[in-house]
Amino acid sequence: MSKIIAYVTKNRVGRPDEKQRAVLSGYAAANGLAPEIVEDTYSLKKSWKKRAALAAAVENLKNGDTLIFPGKEHLGTDTQDRIAFLAELMKKKIVVHLIAEGVVLKGISEEGTTLFSLFALLLVPEKKTPGRKPGRPAKKKRGRPAKKKRGRPPKKKADRPPKKKVGRPKLKKKKPGRPPARKKKVSPIQQQFNDQILTIRKYLVNRFSVKTIAEMLELPYLPLLGLIKKHPTLAGMVKKGR
Repeated sequence: MSKIIAYVTKNRVGRPDEKQRAVLSGYAAANGLAPEIVEDTYSLKKSWKKRAALAAAVENLKNGDTLIFPGKEHLGTDTQDRIAFLAELMKKKIVVHLIAEGVVLKGISEEGTTLFSLFALLLVPEKKTPGRKPGRPAKKKRGRPAKKKRGRPPKKKADRPPKKKVGRPKLKKKKPGRPPARKKKVSPIQQQFNDQILTIRKYLVNRFSVKTIAEMLELPYLPLLGLIKKHPTLAGMVKKGR
């Protein structure tokens, strides 16, 4: 029987991250999955091989097993580390779920696995060899250097304050036409909704409820529900009672 493992990390304080667990439980319920949770310490500097819990879990996985991540940032420290990790998982033919991105990697051929390995190698920074910089040096100008002029340097004029103009100051003429339109003020909730609209769309596609989305994004439930219903494309993705 194939294994289903969900990888989560603790928060910076060292306590369980409730947001990750809420996202994971909602995704598992929507897709009919019952994963075994593997929790690891939070780190942005350690590669996937140096994370003890993750490395041990990957070593025990076999062909056809499933590994679920809350997002791509849990795969490694940078792009090179993440691609190398995905290449290792593809070699073992492990199904990978990325919840935040809405991506499922499974059934990739040997050519696709080879491409993952190639991308990981191409992203390794090349070592620069010491030596002269490429290119020819600039040519020196020929001829004798210009002679300095003889004699005393010219006297500098004493700095005097500028004269004040007598009379009334000139008034600036107003340009004809309509005054510029005032910018509409956007509420903080509306601004946060506009910034997170792509994330909200992904969660709705994965059948998350509006209450769960409001808890994950730390937004009030009723204003968020009203904004989703007013949106032209998101309104049809919300069912009654959600």
